[in-house]
Amino acid sequence: MNRRGLLIRVTVAAAAVAWVFMPVAAPAQTGGTAEVVTLNARLPAEIVPAALANLQQLDTAGRRSSVEYIVSGTEDARTAFVAGEVDLMVSGVDLSEAQRAALQQSGRGVISAPVQATAAQVFGFVPEIGLFPTRCDEIDEETGEPLVECSTADRIPLGAELRLDGESLVEAFYVGNNVWNSPSFVADMAPVLPAGYRLIPPIRGARPLVRSDGDAFNQYLDAFVATTAGPQRRAALQQTPGGDPNDVPSEVWPGFLTPSRQGMDNVVSTIAGGLDPAGSEVALGGTITVAAPGSAAEAVALNAGKPPSERVPLFRAQVPNAAGEWLSATPESITAAVALDAGKPLAATTNPAKGAYPIAWVNRAYVPASGLTADEANAAASFIRLQVTAGQGRAAGLGDGRLTAAMVDEALGAADRIVESNCASAKGTVTTSADGAPWLPAGVLTGGPVQLCTGPSTPEPPPVDQGAGSGGFDTGFTDTGFSDVAFDTGVSDVPAGFDELSAEVAGEQLTATGDAVGADAAATGGSSSAADAAATAVVSRRMPLPIPGQTLPPLDRAVTLGLGALFAMVVWKLYERRTGFG
Repeated sequence: MNRRGLLIRVTVAAAAVAWVFMPVAAPAQTGGTAEVVTLNARLPAEIVPAALANLQQLDTAGRRSSVEYIVSGTEDARTAFVAGEVDLMVSGVDLSEAQRAALQQSGRGVISAPVQATAAQVFGFVPEIGLFPTRCDEIDEETGEPLVECSTADRIPLGAELRLDGESLVEAFYVGNNVWNSPSFVADMAPVLPAGYRLIPPIRGARPLVRSDGDAFNQYLDAFVATTAGPQRRAALQQTPGGDPNDVPSEVWPGFLTPSRQGMDNVVSTIAGGLDPAGSEVALGGTITVAAPGSAAEAVALNAGKPPSERVPLFRAQVPNAAGEWLSATPESITAAVALDAGKPLAATTNPAKGAYPIAWVNRAYVPASGLTADEANAAASFIRLQVTAGQGRAAGLGDGRLTAAMVDEALGAADRIVESNCASAKGTVTTSADGAPWLPAGVLTGGPVQLCTGPSTPEPPPVDQGAGSGGFDTGFTDTGFSDVAFDTGVSDVPAGFDELSAEVAGEQLTATGDAVGADAAATGGSSSAADAAATAVVSRRMPLPIPGQTLPPLDRAVTLGLGALFAMVVWKLYERRTGFG
């Protein structure tokens, strides 16, 4: 062996020995790509389409946030929040006094913020409503025979929007009569029919469809009817088996015999399929429900794209507001409605404002005032900030209304309070950011500085008010009114006296991008072993192969080195034989 070959082999051997015994660390992850702060949430279906776009933006920030959420009814969302199962929830029905007291007793408290202007669109399908010439109804007084002979060829399809007032909705949802033949429906439709024509409704009436999971859509449909057709509703409930004429509107539908489905997606798919919810077969008289405007619009658009033979005759009905206008839910009419009476639900049923849709309300986000980590507080605040700024345009494009400027200011103020309040319990330090970065993509948020928290990732446990009891609470409560208490700066959404009843957990878990993360070692200023271990776990889950230095102890490396050396010797011998080198 010549001197050159010996030198190469010694060098390779030295490097191999060093690799066996020298610890190898994973390369540092920069720019927030490895660490993801995760929030657990409960969201109603109507906010998800717009929220998804906001969550995608949060995932592109320097410090990434992920919201792992379950889509559920508002009643279940509030119950889970009070029980401490989620970090954030959105509901169109406010917390009850009992729930607020439980949150105060637990030490977590609550801060709420308006995040969505939404509505309930009366939505359904009807097989056929035609128009028939009234001249064909003229009878000879002497013979009793028609003066004009008419055939089915003289009929034309109805081209106007369907109109359904409170009395018609009682016929459909509470009594079960044929609403298409009801005097209220015929009278409401008369002004929009062509001169000289009358309605030819289906022989059978529309099947009603409501939510089986407790939800704001049940409550606000019932409340609209109670406000606009109270005597008819009471009479209908009086005749309903098990019904209570004194039952006040709540998230649970008052008539337990009414066909129902769990979740908005199931409700809308039943309508879009032209099915009878009582038997999942074709509904000969149609079906009627309420849904989010965006969900109804999507169903209509998908239906229009089908072959003509497969289309279902869908409709989005108009309902009357206090000004006497007939409206459907549009971004403009919802925006006008939530601007009334400081965002009071269903304000346009009693306030005679022009252009305001009557079955509209504001969804609010609820976040604990204490108990979140510094990073979780930043993530929750960033979600709210994005939802009420850049997210407003996306929401309007999906059928929602826009929050008022005062509501946006309230939400941004609530986001700052979430940071400040939770930062105190987390023993962190409140800092200022011009645009929410790094928790928001730079430049997305404009309009002034916002609060962020830098501090330990594991906060102190919230103090418990020992004088209030053991800290446990019963979620099977009845709400006796809605009023704010000192620790909540949010605005009450629901008129006093609405019942809050318990229901089964509903919804399908949907997961946004990201994984749970460990502590932020840089923020603690102390030992970083726990943070390093958590960060390593995150990186390991994202890499297709193990990280060198984490899964290869010296013995494993020696075995790897031996196999590599054997392979190298074989290759070297072949090289020597071929070239004569050696």
